[in-house]
Amino acid sequence: AKDPRRRRTMESPSSAVYLNVAHAAAYAAFGLLWLHAARLRRRSARALPAMLSDASRALGDSAPPLCVVLPVKGAHAQSAANWRAQCCSHGYAGPVSFLFVVQEEEDEAHSLVKQLQASGSLPTENVSVLVAGLAVGTSQKLHNLIHAVERIGEQSELVLMLDDDMLLAPGAVNLLAHELLSDPNALAASGFSCDAPGRWTVLAHAACVYRLILEISVAGGEGSHAWGGCCLMRRADLLESVPGGVMAHWKNRGYSDDWIITAVARKQRRRIANPPLLFLNLVDFRSPSQLYNFFHRQFFVLDTYPQPSPDEPRIQAHRLRLESYALASLMGLPPPPPSPPA
Repeated sequence: AKDPRRRRTMESPSSAVYLNVAHAAAYAAFGLLWLHAARLRRRSARALPAMLSDASRALGDSAPPLCVVLPVKGAHAQSAANWRAQCCSHGYAGPVSFLFVVQEEEDEAHSLVKQLQASGSLPTENVSVLVAGLAVGTSQKLHNLIHAVERIGEQSELVLMLDDDMLLAPGAVNLLAHELLSDPNALAASGFSCDAPGRWTVLAHAACVYRLILEISVAGGEGSHAWGGCCLMRRADLLESVPGGVMAHWKNRGYSDDWIITAVARKQRRRIANPPLLFLNLVDFRSPSQLYNFFHRQFFVLDTYPQPSPDEPRIQAHRLRLESYALASLMGLPPPPPSPPA
């Protein structure tokens, strides 16, 4: 006689089949999307020289004054070369000033900027160094940004927040300014980080896979995401007097400058322009603790948006974090072993 339990087991779909199908569907979907993003990046790369030229021509002599804010901590072997390139080879069509901002005067970046100015490698009339002090209610980088932005002169219409290790292609600032000024509803114009493994390890690839999910939308120009490494805004939109504006949320125990900008843009139904400006970032994680710290900070950032208004359910503030966690878990699970033959 046949065992009825065996018959029921054979007729019901196994969990292994479901997991295999889920893995296959997830990898196929993301693979197709990344291929689509690569095709869009190639098309954008071909069009980029013409876009840079058109933006520079469109701005012409009417480019508004710009202030570049560079939050700095410490110095490395390439710092001097990076800062000279940023201050002397930016290619912006209008007047430019630069504000380096450090936590304390003892920071080696403070002395290095002064040395470069004394040697003539950096100009003195439009390059300043500010000391912000220790942060109390925000992250240190955000505290430095707030300190610098509040001291920008009224003559500067635009503010470019730039990481000190980001190298700008000639005409890149013109393109960001053109994208921002051509759309009155745009809150910001931002480049984006393109993460690539710095070494051939599972840890480095895991971090890059997480960030590549965002790159899919940014590559198509429809991401509407701000990135703190290179983000341009109007100074008027950074004033504390703007109701529900960026500065008010930055000061309200803010942690992430760029995610708060993105959240404010969505709440105000404003656009963030993402022209095809990608900055290469080599990810070099050597230990699981480094990867854990990276994911810990990423998930913490996702919970530091502006608090929802009373008519918005709290669950909306956590939705993106839960979706990201579910996708990361699905992509990280190994395929189950095949079922043993009956």
